[in-house]
Amino acid sequence: MRQARVRPADDRGYSLIEVLVTTAIMSVVTLVLVGATVEIYSGTKQIDNTAEARDQLDNTFRRLDRELRYATWVAEPGQVDGSWYLEYAIPSGCRQLVLTGQILTLAAWDPAVATSGPATAIANGVTLIDNRKPFVLYPIGAQPYASASPGTGMGANYELDFQQVRLLFNVKIGTVTLPFDSVFTAQNTSRDTATTNNCSEARPT
Repeated sequence: MRQARVRPADDRGYSLIEVLVTTAIMSVVTLVLVGATVEIYSGTKQIDNTAEARDQLDNTFRRLDRELRYATWVAEPGQVDGSWYLEYAIPSGCRQLVLTGQILTLAAWDPAVATSGPATAIANGVTLIDNRKPFVLYPIGAQPYASASPGTGMGANYELDFQQVRLLFNVKIGTVTLPFDSVFTAQNTSRDTATTNNCSEARPT
């Protein structure tokens, strides 16, 4: 009895068209996976940048609120060689707020000694808003809110009894930009506060 011959399996392999189709499908799948990964990473990075920017704004506000609220004198802000300066006095000594190179720093000194330690950075990535001044002083007797209350509305003739300081700038971390716009009232100033102070006469060297 003759045995049936077993036909060998097909060993012809893959055709060029099959390889091209498979490669195209894998390319699409890889592109989708890479795009999703980049999107997730970008979203996570943006969240981290937003959190860091908010932390800087919160820390800056708390630090300056503790000091500017109790300021006994505030100088007219100025600009020197591209850097913005704001000097003020508190019961414990003198302070100098400086914005230069996107870094906001704060220096402290004793007017009797006229020396200070290194300035402390309190915010990074600080940029101007539409090239507006980052520090604005509202002197005693000013009416900064008159335009907001026209006619006989409340505040139309309101005059400041204390010096006020407005800080206005952006904090940019990565692709995230958050604004900082706060007004601080120097509660230890009055209509009798002099325009000069020993802090302005004894700057640190």
